[in-house]
Amino acid sequence: MIVKGMQVAIRFILFILILIAGTTSALVVGETTGTAMANLSDVSVQAIARATTDNVLYAALTGGNQPTGIYRSIDNGMTWQLLSSGPGAVINALAVHPLQPERIYAGTAGGALEVASSLWYSNDGGLTWRRFELGLPANAYGIVPSVTTLAVDRAHPEVLYVGTDGQGVYRFNVERNHYELVGGLSLHSAHVRSLLIAPDGKIYAVTNEGAFVSSGEAWQRLDTLPELPVSLAVAPGNPQILYAGGSSMGVSRSTDGGQSWHTVNNGILVVPGAALRITALEVDENDANHVVAATAWSLGGHLVGSTLYESRSGGLNWVKIADVRSIVSRIAFNQGTLYVVTTNGLARFGETAQPVQMPLLSDWAKLRNPTGVQILVLILTLALAGLVLVWRREWFMRRESCTAC
Repeated sequence: MIVKGMQVAIRFILFILILIAGTTSALVVGETTGTAMANLSDVSVQAIARATTDNVLYAALTGGNQPTGIYRSIDNGMTWQLLSSGPGAVINALAVHPLQPERIYAGTAGGALEVASSLWYSNDGGLTWRRFELGLPANAYGIVPSVTTLAVDRAHPEVLYVGTDGQGVYRFNVERNHYELVGGLSLHSAHVRSLLIAPDGKIYAVTNEGAFVSSGEAWQRLDTLPELPVSLAVAPGNPQILYAGGSSMGVSRSTDGGQSWHTVNNGILVVPGAALRITALEVDENDANHVVAATAWSLGGHLVGSTLYESRSGGLNWVKIADVRSIVSRIAFNQGTLYVVTTNGLARFGETAQPVQMPLLSDWAKLRNPTGVQILVLILTLALAGLVLVWRREWFMRRESCTAC
């Protein structure tokens, strides 16, 4: 009787262990769809976005020496995995829902209304993609505009701002499946380079026609800027402090919400006769005085000599971080680490990330929408676990007896 009880206990323990091992394997299969890469250098990174979950980043690759698609890092950019080929169009922008890290938005190139959609979303962390049910309207020629930039309103997570190439800025309410053109037709012909949402709710748009600000309705041009801006950043704790990267005069700073500006290039190399362009700017959301700028020289119509600078004094003084091999298009902070998107890939500066951990119990919720491979692993797991639970020694002995016959 005791022996039989021990056998039942052993079978039950094996049953539980097989279920745990199989489910964990299914999670790992979902996490490592593609081959892990040590970095994203020497590849064409089109867009990058960070999730509110610690150490999670997404990147969109197009061309280069790696397959085109959506990549994810769960260790703060130390390694990357290919999740999927993406929505099937060139991705220009990515954004992540601030409360639902598995929900990702992608803005892509446009095209003919009959075949093109330039706004997509994923509810499973980038594995599968769907078109927005209500897409962007086509222009008079039947062309859906390309989406150039995306911004999620953290104060209102259901609101997504969409910048386009030649059709202005749209405000989408993704829960109500409704959109509206912000500010009417005032930016309808502009190429929107970037969108920022300040802590006070104001929306800033950097375009080929200048920088504009809106409180949700009409756009107002920032006419006080010393020159046409290329990049713009807002201090996270104080919406009155703005930084603008110019096309030839370096960095400008405003402490009154853009009413007046002062040039702040102390420590940045300035060469007489050469235009100093600030191709990207970013403020650390955890330290409003920590600003990073990427510079380049405009010579003969070409940009050369990209360099990274940082300021720990709100732009008053700058210190060189590094020379970058190619022109920087975007800067992002995540968990104390600095990411720089260039024409030759993604560069990473800062603290070492924590090692990758196995999936936690809380991650098992991801299996509510399993992939085909995950379903197969789960079926095999249940079959093996069930066999261990109900298997009888007599079955094996009977088979041996039949073989002997």
